[in-house]
Amino acid sequence: MKKILTKWGFSKRGIFVNSKGEWYLFAQILLIFLHLLPKYPKSDYILFPINILLIIIGIIISFQGLIIVIIALIELGDNLTPLPYPMEDSILIKTNSYNKSRHPIYKGLLLISMGIFIFTLSLIHLSLFVLLAYTLKTKALIEEDRLKIKFPEYENYIKDVPAIMKNIIYLDWRS
Repeated sequence: MKKILTKWGFSKRGIFVNSKGEWYLFAQILLIFLHLLPKYPKSDYILFPINILLIIIGIIISFQGLIIVIIALIELGDNLTPLPYPMEDSILIKTNSYNKSRHPIYKGLLLISMGIFIFTLSLIHLSLFVLLAYTLKTKALIEEDRLKIKFPEYENYIKDVPAIMKNIIYLDWRS
């Protein structure tokens, strides 16, 4: 385990001073786990057919997000690091799901979060979705600064591929 954490760039110092974006990772993990909170306020007043429809839509969106995350993790392979700093021996992946989104794992996580919000119609889960979007965007921007340094071709990749979600300005900051 220590070998993997070191390969990813974790250090005791980094955990305390956020030298490689460790705090963004911890915030991301916390926000993901907070999705297990019960919904608030309760939405028992929603009519039965609409409630069932929202549950189905939420499950479908979350499942789609889960599939995107799994595929992107597999495609990233040994290049995976949970920190926003690329590993020394990493290569730039630009094919398959990385041809549709520069950060498909983040896209999948946001879809899961959105699906949970739709499923629960909870203000808590809406807040978690917004906070997760902010955290992942911030983490992605740091990651992209590092990827531009490591991979000069990343500048062209940015022009062609949306950041997280196409046509959503906050999640697609192509210039």
